[in-house]
Amino acid sequence: MNIEMLMQGASKKENFMFRGGGAPQEEILALEEHYKITLPDDYRSFLHKFGFVAWFGDYICGLVEEKTRFGKTFNVYKKTDYFHDLYNNSEYKPVPTYGVVINKYDGGGYYFLFSQESERAGEVGLFLTETYGQEVSKFKSFTDYLSFLVTGTPDPEPVDVDYDKIMDIIED
Repeated sequence: MNIEMLMQGASKKENFMFRGGGAPQEEILALEEHYKITLPDDYRSFLHKFGFVAWFGDYICGLVEEKTRFGKTFNVYKKTDYFHDLYNNSEYKPVPTYGVVINKYDGGGYYFLFSQESERAGEVGLFLTETYGQEVSKFKSFTDYLSFLVTGTPDPEPVDVDYDKIMDIIED
């Protein structure tokens, strides 16, 4: 399924919203320049056509018009910087370098989209607070992650968690 079809499904969800007209290319390029990354094509397309998306119970961060009431909540800059500040200055595993945070996990943690510079280009990983910032599952692409939010498929792939490392942190 492509992003347009998935967004048609998302548009049927309660309180659906997005940035009318999407984000201009200049804003997308500024995001890439700010983090010194190249975004995956499917997320770039999403940003250009929709900017961000939200509905009752979920959202995907993107480029939001600053003066709107959602300028802080769904802003990819704000989410990415927040989790860098929270995780990188603590006992948690640091947030990966190449990419952006596209959603928070309500149980504590975040979804991270890996940029083209990463060995994991295009993947979306779920990193949890309860595992001290270790990744617990992943999607092969941003499109798969969007599909999961909208349709419930595909399921994320589990990732091995180093529980010995967690025990070492707890015991210290």
